[in-house]
Amino acid sequence: MLSSWESAFILDNGGYTIKAGHWTATEPRLFPNCITKSKNERFRVFISDQIEELKERYTLFYQLPFQKGMLLKYDVQRQIWDYLFSESCMKVNTAESCLIITEPHFNISRELFWEVLFEDYAFHCVYCSPATALSMYKYVYDNRTQPGCVVIDSGYSCTYVVPYYEGKMVEQGVVRLDVGGKMMTNRLKEIVSYRQVNVLNETYIMNECKEDVCYVSENFAADMRESQKPKAKNSIMRQYLLPDYISRYRGQVCGKDDPPLSSTDQYVTLNNERFSVPELLFHPSMVGMNEMGLAEIVAHSILEKCPRQMAPILLNNIILTGGNCLLKGIQKRLWTELRPMIPEEYNIRIKLAEDPIGNAWRGGRLLAESSDLSKIVVTKAMYDDEGADVCRKYFVT
Repeated sequence: MLSSWESAFILDNGGYTIKAGHWTATEPRLFPNCITKSKNERFRVFISDQIEELKERYTLFYQLPFQKGMLLKYDVQRQIWDYLFSESCMKVNTAESCLIITEPHFNISRELFWEVLFEDYAFHCVYCSPATALSMYKYVYDNRTQPGCVVIDSGYSCTYVVPYYEGKMVEQGVVRLDVGGKMMTNRLKEIVSYRQVNVLNETYIMNECKEDVCYVSENFAADMRESQKPKAKNSIMRQYLLPDYISRYRGQVCGKDDPPLSSTDQYVTLNNERFSVPELLFHPSMVGMNEMGLAEIVAHSILEKCPRQMAPILLNNIILTGGNCLLKGIQKRLWTELRPMIPEEYNIRIKLAEDPIGNAWRGGRLLAESSDLSKIVVTKAMYDDEGADVCRKYFVT
């Protein structure tokens, strides 16, 4: 437990969404990790959740601090953090706060990351961790008899498969798949723009469309056959009513039993796009990527990169986290594809986190309540004395 003069603030700094909150909160607040400009309001920028003040969210332009899963644009990230820590938002007194923050695996700008936290914001103490490590911490807390697990974190830019054993990352087993939510949204935009109406500049709307309509197919060939049936017999085809920002601020999926659309309604019709877009997770070769799919990298990580004796434990404790794991069907599909790749004597158990987006934040909150935290933080005094060297000793990515 933290000392009375300290207060922990947990910040899961995702490439698409920041999950943030004081350790006394029971739920994280979600903030877009971007700065937005609108064609309709040219003289204002919208930082993070200020986008909610926009009346119309057509043709938005984004400045993102993350590129390909790495934090590269610190000028953008500082503006977002300034807003987040401010009195008008989360009211974080950095000088008296202990920050638990996530950083990307293989972070290529670690020294600058620490410098910003300690020198620009002067946090009292900091603990940096990959999001997968905090998810592991939560899993071990909830399943105390299990000595290891594999965390699959499928987020905005990419998907990581990260094995942990006895509380430590098995570094040689970490595998990255360069497929994430951004690629799937872009793919959906391209298909809809080619077949129906130009939505290439409507990232915000089509990202919501992906979240509302897409799913992971349990049987791709069967679903493809179903999608080729006429509309009256097609159980996959859906119409997606686009927002008008008058009566609808988010798109709406129209079922077969819903009233017919009026001539003024704008909509797109989605058929095999619903499952072919998420299929990129399992078959990146569909868009010319020379990479293994999700099931293959899980098997590769556990069976080929980790010590053999860990395999039974790791295969029995696979956790799905990250926003893409909200796609319906991903858990069953992964098991179905993974089973033939694994020797029969091994059991496979895949668990979907109760809150895939907020799972790492919840792990950070549990850490803040634990006596473990005081042993792993770096204080500002330590950083002032030893610089980045002390961070390298304490923080492992």
